Amino acid sequence: MVTFAQLRQASFEPLDKAGDTWNGVAGRTEQIAGQVRSGVLQSLTGAGPGPFAAAGARVWTGVAADEAAREIGLLADELTAFHYEALAVTAALRRAKSAFTQAQQNLLRAIGDAEALGAVVSADGTVTLPPLPPEDRNDPDAIAYQRRKWDELQQYIEAMGKAVSAATEADTAATTALRALDPAEVDPSTRPGAVANAGADLVQAAGMPTDAKALRAWWGALEPSVRAGLLAADGERLLAAGVLGPVDYEWRAPDAGAGAFAQRPPGPGDYANGVAAEHLLVGVGSLAGFTDAARHLQHFLTASGEPLTVDVDRMLHDDPEFRRRVDRQIAEHHAEWRQLALDAFEQSGGAPVAVPVEVVAHRNIDAAAQRNWFLAIGSHPYATSGVVTARPGPDGKPLVSFQYQVNVWDRYNWDPGKSTPIAFTSIKDSDMAKLHQTGLAREFDLTGRSAPATVTLPDSAPPSGAGTGQDGTREGARSDPGRETR
Repeated sequence: MVTFAQLRQASFEPLDKAGDTWNGVAGRTEQIAGQVRSGVLQSLTGAGPGPFAAAGARVWTGVAADEAAREIGLLADELTAFHYEALAVTAALRRAKSAFTQAQQNLLRAIGDAEALGAVVSADGTVTLPPLPPEDRNDPDAIAYQRRKWDELQQYIEAMGKAVSAATEADTAATTALRALDPAEVDPSTRPGAVANAGADLVQAAGMPTDAKALRAWWGALEPSVRAGLLAADGERLLAAGVLGPVDYEWRAPDAGAGAFAQRPPGPGDYANGVAAEHLLVGVGSLAGFTDAARHLQHFLTASGEPLTVDVDRMLHDDPEFRRRVDRQIAEHHAEWRQLALDAFEQSGGAPVAVPVEVVAHRNIDAAAQRNWFLAIGSHPYATSGVVTARPGPDGKPLVSFQYQVNVWDRYNWDPGKSTPIAFTSIKDSDMAKLHQTGLAREFDLTGRSAPATVTLPDSAPPSGAGTGQDGTREGARSDPGRETR
């Protein structure tokens, strides 16, 4: 159990040093494992290039050769398992240090607030107020003021208790994670699932949160080598959770749209506009092939306000200009992202590393070339985000790749002063906005992300896409690219 005095006076520098040491051990171990596989095992098995044989050839065959290959393979697996275990120690120490630091900051803040009221906080956490001077002991105002200060102190006393409890919980979690690491479990000759079990230990020690906002902060704060280890050990779950999304950028609706929902009762004209929207845009739009525009409007008319997922993969498939924009983003940041990964790779001692990167932009969809998506979204911000990974290649030199997804956001809303031409007529945005204001429809958020993709980042950057850079506009649309329009 962590005491008040321990938390108040503690220095967490030793945790940092221990984390650095274990991270270095993890990196060196995986580097050796890679050398064993590429420099020895591949040559013996003929599985790839090596110093003794070309791919597909075996310079040594027979029972002894098979046994040697088996033993060397087990050694490589044992090194990889130990790599995961060492990363688990690193993750547990980093996690504990972060929690301890936050708890100590909260404790010191509460102590400072208490002392600002004139209280005395002792070494064991006891909080007292100096007694009133003799001349004030019979003064009702002075007595009342002393009571108010004591009442206010209670929140700071409670904050101190919560800080000590949080530090104790962090200490227990770190102890549990470290005790779960058993050196005997990394031997694949006696534990066939050693590598998988060690990977599971790493996942457990890292403590992935479930809240989306907490996940972004957690992922961004991880050690690059721990991040790469987690992707190797539990990549499918991490990708499903959304770790390829932006770490720094957080989308917010750019304005209030049509204002408060159901702010007034609907009138006959509002009901008529709702019927017209249902029949004209949903009916005619679907028949014209505007399936996403119809789907989004239909969701608007349900008045649920629930977020809706947009199919980003199909957007990229339908819109070559959108694909070119993403290609340009990657090409323009190729050298910068590659260097980030190489720097982290060097610092890790040659272990695999993964560094989160992102680039955010805004586009107006071409009204003529992409009519369906223009009517469905209009304009929107998007981000190309993911991780740049560097890992040792067969020759020991790092291989750099970028695993990424394309993220799209929009607020489905309507603003006065615009209109949307469709099927021989034009729908006024102000009429659609009134449906939200009267509760007959409701604005909502549109979000989506593409399936993960991976590209290599070689020494030289590929040429950027040759898109036109021209965006569609529509009647009455604002020219400000930082604002979504429909």
